[in-house]
Amino acid sequence: MERRALIIGAVAGGIGLLEYTLTTRWMNGMRDPARLSVKAYERFGSHAALMAITPNDEFYVTSKGGTPTVDRDNWELKFDGLVKHPFTLNYENLLKLPHIEKVYTLECISDPVGGTALGNAKWTGTPLKPLLERATPSGDAAHAAIYAADGFSTGHTLKRLWNEENFIAWQMNGEDLPPVHGYPVRIFIPGKFGMKQPKWVTRIELLMKPHIGYWESQGWSDECERWAHARFTDLKDGAKISARNFEFVGYAVGNLAGIKSIDISFDDGKSWKPTAIFSNPSPITWTFWKYTWVNPKRGKYRVRVRAVDGAGRVEGREPTSSFPNGATGQQVITVTVV
Repeated sequence: MERRALIIGAVAGGIGLLEYTLTTRWMNGMRDPARLSVKAYERFGSHAALMAITPNDEFYVTSKGGTPTVDRDNWELKFDGLVKHPFTLNYENLLKLPHIEKVYTLECISDPVGGTALGNAKWTGTPLKPLLERATPSGDAAHAAIYAADGFSTGHTLKRLWNEENFIAWQMNGEDLPPVHGYPVRIFIPGKFGMKQPKWVTRIELLMKPHIGYWESQGWSDECERWAHARFTDLKDGAKISARNFEFVGYAVGNLAGIKSIDISFDDGKSWKPTAIFSNPSPITWTFWKYTWVNPKRGKYRVRVRAVDGAGRVEGREPTSSFPNGATGQQVITVTVV
């Protein structure tokens, strides 16, 4: 019960979709995911972030509409457009390619500050770069459009697609991808929010000009970079605490620059103290941190947390709104020491 109760996931209810509306400019979740407890994984030390795996049936779900029915025996992935050697893969061909396994933390761009629309899973697939090399983009190719079986599409620069971390996946936590998570195949572009990483992928087209995708055409970020941000877990806003030594815990996620450090403030950001990062396995997986508050004095505090990425970029107080670039601003909670 501990694993199911404490890992990020959806509580009872049917499959939810996150939908964009012009009136709210929001992707509205139709199910209420449970919250991660970093404290539950402290005993695993440096391996904690890898141990915190979100079960398939509890992983957040975001789609533009319904879940398409895709027959893997008839599924194909095309590489075409401005390439010298266009080709098509079927599912059998795909499984013959070199296999990789990656633990990767995915987050929805609509996830609010302190929200739960993210999850961590072990994905099985194959690297994207060798497939691009096989297609051999022509000299005037500078962008790519990625298409999916549900009519969804998104765009990337070709430069970004060359990154070694990008991969195509057909398994999630040792099982075939569930239909809501992209069966039979989805693509991952780590460092971006989830909307740039289509499920049910069917085609990668190389282009000269940028491609404006489904969510981007409705105002959401085209860059969609997930800048470093740190969050609290195991403590609610407004909590009352009483302890000689009180431990704060949480996680941080970011882009391919990774997480360098995480700071905590007890005076609403006027001064900062370094936390202890105890599990930071890779730039594409969440980072776990903790801080022991020794002999806190009685009173009310506005406590903030911030991340610094591997390039030295410090998480600022904004943005706190998800639209249009993702809520990557600092989380602040109020605690009272009694």
